This record gives sequence, structure tokens and C-alpha cells, in this order.
Amino acid sequence: MINVILPFETSTILFFVAVCFVAGFVKGIVGFAMPMIILSGSAAIEQPSLGLAVLILPTLCTNLYQSSLFGRRELIVSIGEFRFFLFACLFGLLVGANLFVAANLNTLVGGIGAVVLVLSFVQLIQIKAPKRNNSTSLSIFFGVITGLLGGGTGIWGPTTVLYLTSIGTPKQKQIVVQGLTFAFSSIFLLFAHLYTGIFTSETGILSAFMVLPAMIGMLFGVSIQRFLNQDRFRLITLFSLCIGGIYLVYRSLNIF
Repeated sequence: MINVILPFETSTILFFVAVCFVAGFVKGIVGFAMPMIILSGSAAIEQPSLGLAVLILPTLCTNLYQSSLFGRRELIVSIGEFRFFLFACLFGLLVGANLFVAANLNTLVGGIGAVVLVLSFVQLIQIKAPKRNNSTSLSIFFGVITGLLGGGTGIWGPTTVLYLTSIGTPKQKQIVVQGLTFAFSSIFLLFAHLYTGIFTSETGILSAFMVLPAMIGMLFGVSIQRFLNQDRFRLITLFSLCIGGIYLVYRSLNIF
């Protein structure tokens, strides 16, 4: 019955259902990592392009939900406070999709992954570092880097979370800003891959089909996240960042 609607093997569809549920669950807890998990899963079955198409709508829908978790007031305040980061990220996305075509993508992704891994590990083992305050220059720097990485690879989580963690963003605000950033990026990714041909009518239906398991997983994850205090949330986030850094380094050696 499923194959009548979707021209894919039933095993492939069920595989993505499971992967999207897990990705949604992890995202519900830490607020990111969905693209990394879905792309890692799709690479495991040697269908990375399909994975890239599949993640677009679940990522967009879960990020819209995430950015609205704490109400309209928190959303408006967060947009105002992090406006420079958000605008710089959008600019980076627009540039990155073209810039990374000509650049050495393997080196760039691997380098960013190594930086994310080292800095998050340093924070994880509680090595004392100078306290950073949010500033316009810091926001723009991380926004551009995040946009360039997202435009070229579809992964924008590690640098966003590293920035928010490094300036000591409270859990609630961090989750909202991550949702905003990833929602904007997801919309761009949708239009970009309509142009590249990765997101077609067939892959689009499959992507839409995966919104449900991703949202169910996220709701379970959010129910756990609500019980995490600031310290535990930070610990889990930094641990997830270390995994993300390792993934980016690995992906730089197996870029697709």
C-alpha cells in the first residue's frame, strides 16, 4: 500500500521512519542534531541525496514548533536580542551555497568540525576560559560561519549551539534561538534543493511523510527536556556537540 503512494522500497521507508523518530527525539532534548542523524543514517544505506531531501520538511516543521515552545513574547525578545546573528546567518546561507561549490569543501567542513570538537570538549571538561559576552561582532562572526556551513552542507547546528553555549545563553532562550535559526535555514534549504532537483515531487512526498514520526519523536524528547535544569542541559548539549564535531570531521573525509 505504501509503495503505491511512494516509489521507494518499503524497507527504505520504514528505515527513514525509525531514523526520523530518533532524530526528532534527540532534537526534542537538545534542540538540534536532526540533520546530522538523518544524513548519517542515509549514508549508512548509501542514499545520502535521498536523506538530504527527506530531512527538509521534518526539519522545517520541528523547528517552527521549537521556536514557538515558550510563547510569542520569548520569541519576539529572542529575535531582537539575536537579530545580528540571524541576519548574518541568512547572508552566509545565500553566499555559502555558491561559495562552497568552488571551495575545498572537505577541508572547510573538517576544519569547522575540529574547532567545534575542541572548543566543546574544553567546556565539557570545565577548563576555565575567559567569559564571553554577546556582542555584535561575535554574533556576526558566528552567524556568517553558520550560514556558510549550512548553505554548503545542510548542517548548521554545531556552530549555532557552540555560539549560544559559549555566551552562557539560558536554556529556554537557547532553544528558541536554535529553532529560529534552523527554521530560516530549512526554508532556504527547501528552495535551494527545488533548484538542484534533489527535492522533487517524489522525494517531497517522502519528506512530508516523515514529518509525523519526527514530530512524535520530538514531543517525547521535549517531555524529557522540560525536566533538565540548566547545568544538565548544558552538559548534554556539550556532549552532543562533541559528537557533532566528530561527525563533521568524518564527513569531511567522506563528503558527498
